[in-house]
Amino acid sequence: MNIIAENISKSYIKKGRKKRQVTAVKTTSAEFDSGKLTVIFGRSGSGKTTLLNILSGLIKPTSGSVKYENKDIFTLNDGELSKFRAENIGYIPQGQSSLGALTVLENLLLPAALIGKIIPDNEVEEILKTVGLENLKDAYPNELSGGELRRLAIARALVNKPSVIFADEPTNDLDDENTQMIFELLKKTAEQGTAVIAVTHDSTAADFAHKIYRMDAGVLTKQEGIKREIA
Repeated sequence: MNIIAENISKSYIKKGRKKRQVTAVKTTSAEFDSGKLTVIFGRSGSGKTTLLNILSGLIKPTSGSVKYENKDIFTLNDGELSKFRAENIGYIPQGQSSLGALTVLENLLLPAALIGKIIPDNEVEEILKTVGLENLKDAYPNELSGGELRRLAIARALVNKPSVIFADEPTNDLDDENTQMIFELLKKTAEQGTAVIAVTHDSTAADFAHKIYRMDAGVLTKQEGIKREIA
């Protein structure tokens, strides 16, 4: 599923002694393709997470549209948008997102359970094998390493077979080996036909990206070529 963002922007009113308007995302347009891992580089505060949240339908832009195969998701009502997101979007949030009282298997199945979807056992096993957690399905999050927790987050994003996956700093605080493993997994997921969009400050991602953008002070710029020094 291709995504087209047209003339989107996002401004907030920052409260304090004096209210002032802050523009997190300046007017921009971009396209994100099925079958490709698109990486958006940017430092903390650059606006990249705000952009990701607009593209994924979590927050509404101040202006502009986000179209999934020509459907503007912000013309949907709240119920329609929630249903659309559940059926079409996988989201990998920054940091630890697993529920500590649930096993790896239970955490994996949670997104499907929330929409009343039953995942066949063979598909569950395939997802666990894809992320390298097939021998840890009965373990609890506190028994996993940082890299294993991130792979569990990816597994949860995959379980409903989304057309699009968004990842917010998917390798934050991971070592080099786990970082490369995560981006390799995201790249392979994209090459199976999913549009994968990741925001990060980690230059390692450039080695795995099919398309690169840079976010700086709310301005999104497409980068030609893949260079590690980009971030």
